[in-house]
Amino acid sequence: MKYEEGLIKIFVPDRQKLMKKNEIFLNEHKKFDRDLNVFLVKALKLKGKTYLELMGASGIRGLRLGKETKAFKKIIINDYKLEAVRNAEKNAEENKVKIESMNEDAKKLLSNLNQGVDYVDVDPFGSPIYYVRSACLALSRNGVLSITSTDTGALSGTFPKACRRRYHAVPYKTEFYYENGLRILAKAVIEEASIHDIALVPFFAHATRHYFRIYFRKVKGAKETDELMRMINYLSYCPDCLERSIGLKEVCGCGKKRVIIGPLFTGKLYDISLVKRMKKSGEYEDFFDKIIEEAGIDVPWFYTTDSLARKYKICEPRMRDLKCARTHINPKGFKTSKSVKEILATLPQ
Repeated sequence: MKYEEGLIKIFVPDRQKLMKKNEIFLNEHKKFDRDLNVFLVKALKLKGKTYLELMGASGIRGLRLGKETKAFKKIIINDYKLEAVRNAEKNAEENKVKIESMNEDAKKLLSNLNQGVDYVDVDPFGSPIYYVRSACLALSRNGVLSITSTDTGALSGTFPKACRRRYHAVPYKTEFYYENGLRILAKAVIEEASIHDIALVPFFAHATRHYFRIYFRKVKGAKETDELMRMINYLSYCPDCLERSIGLKEVCGCGKKRVIIGPLFTGKLYDISLVKRMKKSGEYEDFFDKIIEEAGIDVPWFYTTDSLARKYKICEPRMRDLKCARTHINPKGFKTSKSVKEILATLPQ
């Protein structure tokens, strides 16, 4: 079938063939994600760089970045499935995008690059953590690493044992569980790179539908790595009164036992100036407004209006009464540095 997105027109096998052979994968629902990727690369104003799409599948991400930005002198699209590589080559030729196609095992390819790539995209099915160490070593100084994880069940608390195994963290099903998952993923990526005195500093992230995506900048040095590692901590959360705080606090002020979540990354996930430049694309303005709002509140969690209403048996608060920042993750979510007690005190009686 023919599929059009951005300035690219590609061919992929029809869905019935996809289900039978699973040789070439295209997720049409991730158009939003790929749009954001294009806006981000434009906002970074990259020039003459080398890009690697590690799990290329249809190759649409790399083709769009090649066609719609002026950032890359070389675009490498890799996939371990030969049929996918051949398909990407045909699509590149049809769209007049010059690519270097590769049919390699992902880890083997990364190990051969040795700081030779300025931008590595890792978008596997499931967890990306297995590729992080090799990817950060393949990156050049100040290079960009973008990571996608569809392993949201483990990261967000549905499968806590899997989270402990893969990410060395304890999740919990709070009302802000998707932010927990995003930050546990960031923590795990940062730790993998820290082994080599590499700081992977997050500068943009989003939790959308069934996946998490985080963008990191590579900074080399033990001092920078130590500074980043200091932002890894635990959250203490009370399911009874909904209070939460950074650090280990086993007993809540209400007298009930708190749940300990993490460790996770508690630092900033966004470069606000970059997000403002991305917003100038003129698309997804409400999404970017929410990102800018939440990035301005320096807490690694959010509240939801419905959870407060259920817990305290009150009418669901209106956003305008809360004087808070919205979050892109949940339409009922809001960020504030206030405690639950302070939030309730601001609501109309």
